[in-house]
Parts: sequence; C-alpha cells; structure tokens
Amino acid sequence: MQPVIYADLRCLQDQDFQGRGIGYHTAALLRARNGSTLAGCKLIGLIDARMPPLPSAFTPLVDEITSSVNPCLNGAPGVFIDGSPMTHDPRFGLRFQNHPRILNVAALYDFIPMDWPGYLPTVVSRVEYTARLARLRKFDLFLPISEYTAWRLSELLTISSDRMSVTGACVRRSLYEIRDRLGATPSPYSLNQPYFVTFGGDDRRKNTEIAVKAVRHLNLLYGRRIPLKVIGFYSRGYKFELLQLAGHAEGAGFLEFHPSTFEEKVFYADSPDKWARPSISDAEVVSLHAGAIAAIAPSYIEGFSLPVAEASVCGCPVVASTCAAHMELVEQPEALFRPDDPATLANKLEALLNDPALRESLVLSQAHLGPKFHEDAVGTRFWSAVEAAVETSRRPNLAKQRKPRLAFLSPYLPDQSAAAFYTAMTIRSGENLFHTDLYTDTARPLPFDDVFRDTGTISAAPLLDGSCNAVISVLANLPTHSAAFEFFERYGGPCILHDSRLTHVYLYRLGQEKFLQFAGNLLGRSVSMDEVTVWLQDRNPAPPLLEPIIERASPLIVHTVTQQAFIKDRYGVNAQVTTCCPTVTFSNDELSASAKQAVRELYGIPPDVFLVASFGQIARVKGMDTSILAVELLRSWNIPAELYFVGDAGRESTELDRVSSLYDITAHVHSDPDFASDAAYRNFLIAADASVQLRTYAFGELSSAVIDTISAGLPCVTTSDAARSCDAPAYIKTVPDRFSPLQVAEQLALIWETQINPRAHAETRSDYLKTHNFNYYGRRLIEILGIA
Repeated sequence: MQPVIYADLRCLQDQDFQGRGIGYHTAALLRARNGSTLAGCKLIGLIDARMPPLPSAFTPLVDEITSSVNPCLNGAPGVFIDGSPMTHDPRFGLRFQNHPRILNVAALYDFIPMDWPGYLPTVVSRVEYTARLARLRKFDLFLPISEYTAWRLSELLTISSDRMSVTGACVRRSLYEIRDRLGATPSPYSLNQPYFVTFGGDDRRKNTEIAVKAVRHLNLLYGRRIPLKVIGFYSRGYKFELLQLAGHAEGAGFLEFHPSTFEEKVFYADSPDKWARPSISDAEVVSLHAGAIAAIAPSYIEGFSLPVAEASVCGCPVVASTCAAHMELVEQPEALFRPDDPATLANKLEALLNDPALRESLVLSQAHLGPKFHEDAVGTRFWSAVEAAVETSRRPNLAKQRKPRLAFLSPYLPDQSAAAFYTAMTIRSGENLFHTDLYTDTARPLPFDDVFRDTGTISAAPLLDGSCNAVISVLANLPTHSAAFEFFERYGGPCILHDSRLTHVYLYRLGQEKFLQFAGNLLGRSVSMDEVTVWLQDRNPAPPLLEPIIERASPLIVHTVTQQAFIKDRYGVNAQVTTCCPTVTFSNDELSASAKQAVRELYGIPPDVFLVASFGQIARVKGMDTSILAVELLRSWNIPAELYFVGDAGRESTELDRVSSLYDITAHVHSDPDFASDAAYRNFLIAADASVQLRTYAFGELSSAVIDTISAGLPCVTTSDAARSCDAPAYIKTVPDRFSPLQVAEQLALIWETQINPRAHAETRSDYLKTHNFNYYGRRLIEILGIA
C-alpha cells in the first residue's frame, strides 16, 4: 500500500522564507519527488490558516492543499515532512508526530539560534526554542543539510547516525540556467578594476566586516581601487558601519552594495512597520560572481553556506572562513582563513589577485560543488532516504485492531442540546463498532460512562494519542460549545456540523466588534448589531457563516441530504451525510389508542378534540403566528382544533398571547411552562392527532421535531425543506417554504378528514426507522471516516 505524504508548507507561506533558505529548500525537495519511486503517492500540503495565503506558484508542488492538520488516520502508512521544525509552531504537527503509522521526516538546516549569541534574546524565546529542540526527538528520520548539522544534532540529542542522511542544500536551478546561457566570460584579470565579491546580509554572524577590512588593506597596499562588491540586504545602520570601516562614503570608494535601494521601502500589506527587503536578480548574482577574482565567505558559523556552492556554480573560486560547514565544502588550505584574521584573508586575496593560475586551480578543485548541490541531486538524496525509511519501517499496524478508536470533542449530556444528545446516542449505539474517547467540558458525572473512556476536558490532548483513528469535532450553535470550536479552528479535521448557522458561537468567540467585521466580510456588506440582535432572537433567520468551517473540515459531516445540497450549491463542497435520527422512540403499545386516551385524560383533553401540537422552542421563525391563524381557520370550518405549543415560549410568550387575542382564539391556543419538559414532549407526541412544524428559512437543517413526529407515527404539516431534510414518509404533509396560514390549514384539514389509528403507519414508520437510528448512524460515521 502506497503511503500518503503530508508536507508542512508553512515556510512557503512565511514571507521571510518563501524565496530563500528553508523555503527554497523545501520547494526544491517537493519538486524533486516526481523523479522518485514515491512520485505516485498522494502528496498533501499542509498550510496554517492564520498565516498569509500560500502563493499560487507553490500549489503545483502538491496534489492537494489543506489547512486541516487533524486527518483521519487508519491502517494506511503515511509520511510527514517538516521543512522548518526549528522555526514554526511545533504544535502544528502533533497529530502526525504521535501516530505510530506515520514516518516523521525532518529536513534540518542548522542550530544557529542556539549556538550564536543574540538570536534568542528573551527567556520566552529560549524556552520556545528548547521546546522545538525537544520535539525533534519525535522524528524518525533526519535529513540535515550538512555533516556539521548532523554532528550537532547528534551532540544535542544523541540521535544515532542510522536515523540521519545528509542531503546538502539546494542551489537555485535558475543559477545553472543563467550560467549556461551566459557562456564563456572574459578573464576577471582583464578588467580595469579587478574585484572581489562577498554574499552577506544584515546578520552580524555573516562577518562582512572582515571582508571589508581585508580588501581595504589591498586598496591601501596597491594605491588603486580594488572593488569589493557586497551582495545582500543591509540596514541603514549596518551599512554605515561598513562604510566607516572602508574609510569612505557610499559611492566614493571601493565598497559597493548590491542592491543599494534600501531607502525605497515596499511595505507588506499586513504589517506597515515591516519592509520588503530589496532583492538582487539571479542574473546579476551570476554576472557578479563570474567576473570576480574570488568570492569571500567570511561567516563565523553556518549550517551549510549556499554562497560557497553558488559561487562554484558561477565559475568563481571561494575563499572561506574555517567554520565547520565551510570546511566540508572548501578543502584547499590556500582558500581557508580564520574568521577573526583579516590579515591572513588579505594575504590569500592578494595571492589570487596576482596569480591567475592559482585562481584557475581553485576553480577546478571546487567545480564539483555545483553538480553536487543542484536541486535534482539534493532531491534525489532526500527522497532516496525517505524511500529507504518507508521500506524498513517496522511500526505496528493499526489496521490489525479489532475496532477503530474515535475521539469525540463534543458537548455531552446532561447538556440539553441536540449535539450533546446525538453524541451520547452515537457513542452508546456504536459500542460494538468502535472504541470511544470523550473529551467534553460538560460537568461530571457523565451518563453512559461505561461505554467510553472519559479523557477529560476539550483540549489538544487527543492529538497526542497515537491510538486514535479519528479526532472528531462536534460543532453546534451555542456559546457553551465554543471549546470544540476553538480546537477545530486551530487543527481542523473531521467535523460533525449540527447547525447551518453559527451566529451565537461566532459572536461569543470573536466579541461584538470583530464579529460585525467578520460577518460583513463573509456577506459582502456592512452588518449592524441591531441586525445581529434580530438574528439572535430568532425574529429573522441568521445567515449561514460557514466559510471558516468548510475550509478546515476534512471530512465535513452533516445529517441531512438537503443540508448537503445547500452546502454544495452555496460553497461548492461535497459534505458527507450520516443520517437523521429521532431523539425519542416508541414501542407499538405506546402508540395504541388506549395509550393515547390515557395521556389525554392526564392533561384533561377531550377525546373529540382535534389536537394539533407544535414541538420545540416557540419562535417567529418557526411559524408561530401562522400556526395560530391556521387553527383559527380550522375552527371557522367547524373543525374542533386545539393548538398546543409543547416547548419553551421564552420571550415570545407575550407575542403569542397578543396574536391569539387579536384573532379571538386565546381559549384554543395553549402554552404552559409545564409543556417544556421532556415528559410533556413525549406525552404530546402520543396524544396529538397532528403536528405543525414550520420554519421560515431553508438551509437544509435537521428538524428534530419532525423526525420525532415520524418516530411517533404522527401526521405532521411541515415545510418542503424540512420534509426533505428528514427524508419524510408519506404521512408527513408539506407546504411551500414560503407558506401561508391557508396552506397550513388545508393540510391539517386533510389530516382531520382522514383520521386513522397511528398503527396504520406502523409499517411505513418501521421501514423509516431502519435507516434513521443511531446504530445506522454509527456505521455511516466510520464508513465516512474511511475506517470501516
């Protein structure tokens, strides 16, 4: 079975690394995969949604891009490649690094922040770096860019050599192409002013000072201008210091800067105080090196030193400091100097200045560096090491487990939300299908705790458990459920979406000001708090704000085919459907005529009354006014209808009384706090002759009340959207999604005219419940997750 390869692409999102260092190295390695035996494996690029977008130039490097770092991991082997393990947040790869079927690969540059003063100036930065260093132990295969980096890794963490393979660093392909186009160049000795070049930068570790001192000595010694062309970005202050060492103003002596456009700042859009560093073209880099007597590499410490290999590509000999990384590349004693010895450097430069044969000798002896560090050659070494590690990996196979293990991050009973109930029933019914770890912030004790492992409150902890095949975030539209939302927002992954509207939880998470901006951005218009208040009060349906969810979900799981169709139509995403399940179930005896009569007697309801019930929280978006007017019409048609609102009236109780009084039907509209209990809900499902379940919106959401009427064999009038959402059988009557009281009354009248014993629906009801139950739900869930 071919492994799935996951590659951390954050270094390509990071503007500081996209075109150089770890960014270029990572991109080059990914390009080289096509020449390896792993070219047929699926390669998934992992990005961080909190970082700048991945530039489109990098998207062809992978087969798929996702911001979900919490994938389902079953028996299939996998490879996780981290190109910047010492640079970015180490929590990003938790899911991969703790899974026993994932081969973790680290491409290592260096440990310079630890080894050179000034990189870690605060306690916090030192602690963070140490944490990253400790996290390296989680990797299985290390691919350092130099023998020096490999040695330092072994020294710091006692990593054995059989877990390492040195690859070298990738020299930009463009330098080879430009060099080949450039062809033969005139001898640097034929120039009026032969020059030296050095590739440095604003980092004092690069030690540009010694190059300036040595070349100044030559200028004074020979009494003529011998230029030093300095490549790289230098801040105003550092440039001034170097000019002072040179003994002249900018443009008035031997020291030249390439580029020299520091004052022309180009600001990043996301950070006005951060400038884009002016860059030099690769063509100019090749040209400057090709025409130089020699290149100077004066650094105190390097992980590899690309300038040495790049100079060789350009046909330019290198004189390098004796740091460990340089001595791997430059072996000739006549080309080495101590980084604190400008006199020796000056002597070696003078020898090259006066001896073309010496220069030619160094060019030939260093010529092997160009081919050795071409990105194709480095990539071949990299992927060969990965291939070998995949072949020899002897990790235990999770596929041999009797049952998969699922971790749920979810609200749970006694929380009264539908999400809590669904999670509880899924876990209980799925006991024979999967093992369960439950992470919930619900107060303990927890019901049914004999069928799952209570693993604590919601956190990133399940990502550390390599035994979990899937870590599932269960999302609902309540502020009290925000912990699961926070986890999902950070890590993504499998997501069970209970609601198509998440206004409450977004508002709670973001606060008023940021929420208004967030909603306005998604809706493409300004949003006022008054409008949001109307949404929250269910006086007008809140719009779906699902973009952040859809971007992170892998897979996105919903309960209804209409919700699936809505998401596909609006967002172009294929959600997976489990099934919708009733929250209450009944035996045939509970639905008998005698049971119905007994419940009516309990509530003092005469047997000849046409009892119409509306279940759930009372709200205008649930057609409260329409239901009242429909019953008024029924009574005007001499149908003895009585309307019972079985649920919490809350702030709508005053409006309910007002509408009932306005149409003089108060005596026939019933609402009571006692009707909001679970017992009343169940009793009225048995006692009612019909139900009316309306909603003024059509987002394909699950209607628990409609499903429960189906479970009770109770005829119901509902909207087309709600009926489709629940896969409703024939005894559920529909009205248009934009309904009128007359349309509702006509459907209720048809139910009145054809009153029959609920047992008549027994066969249809039984067939429906075969695929709308939590046993079926559990089987669908593991099938969707790919771990069936």
